[in-house]
Amino acid sequence: MLRLIPVASLAVALSMVAGCDGCAPAPDDVDAFENDIDRDGTPNDLDDDIDGDDVPNNLDEDMDGDGTPNIADDDADGDGVPTRGEEGELIDETPLGGQDDQEGAQGDVDGDGIPNAVDNDDDGNGVPDGVVGGNDCNGDGQAEPEDQDCDGYCFLGGEGGYQPCDDGGVPGSGVPDSDGDGVPDSLDPDDDGDGIPDDDDTNPGGETPPDPVDTPPGECTTEDFDLSAGDVTPPRILLVVDKSGSMADDADGYPGSKWDAARDTISDVVTGLNGDVSFGLMLYPNGTADSNVCNEGNVRVNVDDSSAVQIVATLNLTSPGGGTPTATTLAEARQALDALGDSGGNRAVVLATDGGPNCNASLDGDSCRCVAPNQSDCADFAENCLDDGNAIAAAAAVNTAGFPVFIIGIPGAENFRDVLNGMAQAGGTAQAGGTSFYDASSTTELASALEEIAIRVGACRFDLPQNVGNADLTVTVGGNPVNRDPGRSNGWDLVDSNTLELFGAACDAAVNGGTVGAATVSVQICPG
Repeated sequence: MLRLIPVASLAVALSMVAGCDGCAPAPDDVDAFENDIDRDGTPNDLDDDIDGDDVPNNLDEDMDGDGTPNIADDDADGDGVPTRGEEGELIDETPLGGQDDQEGAQGDVDGDGIPNAVDNDDDGNGVPDGVVGGNDCNGDGQAEPEDQDCDGYCFLGGEGGYQPCDDGGVPGSGVPDSDGDGVPDSLDPDDDGDGIPDDDDTNPGGETPPDPVDTPPGECTTEDFDLSAGDVTPPRILLVVDKSGSMADDADGYPGSKWDAARDTISDVVTGLNGDVSFGLMLYPNGTADSNVCNEGNVRVNVDDSSAVQIVATLNLTSPGGGTPTATTLAEARQALDALGDSGGNRAVVLATDGGPNCNASLDGDSCRCVAPNQSDCADFAENCLDDGNAIAAAAAVNTAGFPVFIIGIPGAENFRDVLNGMAQAGGTAQAGGTSFYDASSTTELASALEEIAIRVGACRFDLPQNVGNADLTVTVGGNPVNRDPGRSNGWDLVDSNTLELFGAACDAAVNGGTVGAATVSVQICPG
């Protein structure tokens, strides 16, 4: 941002350097240098910085450096002509420093009272000035209106009523404004707003790109995304946690019951990633050991970037009990993620379970694969049958809707590895090495799985700094080109006008097995 020195400080500073070459004199000496206040060899009426403070006149709150702001100064431009008389009548026809019928920044060729420096039509001929080629900003052969003529100023009305702006006929093709403060780089002494004057700044353009704009005609730009620096869109993850009765059992690698260990581990992870990942919480079943044992799960905490406290509190108030209605719960999860809308980070389901899905009363208890110890348990209560087909189909439906499904197996799930692998594969999260689900046989592995999944979900969606429209994009991961894949199975695709996402092996290459920052993702944008 443009930094203005307070008037009191300015007076002190000027008095200390009154003898230096190119510096403004102290206020008491102004009259002695009436025609060249800053003694830079350029007369005031031709000087676009009358007081030599490196702030252009049209942006300077104290143009003549006399210690009195323009708004309260009877002679703002220091030309010796009072702005107004005793009755308020205008005496100085050019109070902002313009001189009639003169060239130069502070001249006023057309005598309209607006200095050339801020007059977009210096000669008053009705054709905006400042653009090479007949003031034709967008190449259509016609002069553009004032707010589209690419000269860096827009008219607000009134004498001198112009202010710097980005006025390109094609958005973004006007005067650059790196820090978005409304002052074009050509006039801004600190282009990137970092507090370091451009003359002393080794990187005056700054590290942060300007606000999204359309691609300038004829120019290609390249954006590099450093995953280790967090150059990704925070993901939105719905944790779907099994709280069935078997979670009350103890297991090797888990201190206390599986529920207690999972609760504490999940709480630690969501707290550690709070703000970097938007988490939500769904628990299933929505019932107890005594009633509603097969009710599908429900969202207990909405997906939000500051939900950790709510998730921890909800887990602490929950006790395990009931069955494992995985298929119907995944259907609910899909609806919950769909309701969030496309705007924002990637959406995904992370399902943590210690057993096989069940709760389908339509299965044949005499012949089904039983999750209970004895087949008679299924014959007596068909809900004990393994509901693998529906669970895998439900995972596929969630993935088809655009939300990958990650499966974490907690001890007890080892008897259903085939089912968990099938769900992970259908959910689009198969891993190399033959094991598609995350086998968390200890709390350390559970925490690692949650963190790695958060990285995988978040590391493959990128907000581009401009709307690309019909632009040609070239995408590389670690220097290797990646093809566009509208089917979104292996490659890249646009999910909206300025958001790019990697899929499949391309995403895996960017994440490199969960190690953030292992591969730089580069996107070259060229006009189509």
